[in-house]
Amino acid sequence: MASTAMSTDFVSIVAEEMASGIDRALRYWLGRIELEVVDRSLTTAERISAVEQIIEEYKALTDRMPARRISA
Repeated sequence: MASTAMSTDFVSIVAEEMASGIDRALRYWLGRIELEVVDRSLTTAERISAVEQIIEEYKALTDRMPARRISA
């Protein structure tokens, strides 16, 4: 029984660390995108290009397949 409690605690700790890491990563990437979107010194086209560059950097760093574009 004690082993089960320790195992459950360990899983909870690991899950919390993973969630924390995911949260930090999301804040980083979304923060970078937000900075470009609100930059009034850029034209709309330059903002879009800056966001696309951030997405390409993310994909290159994570070695992911190209993102599919979803139409609105």
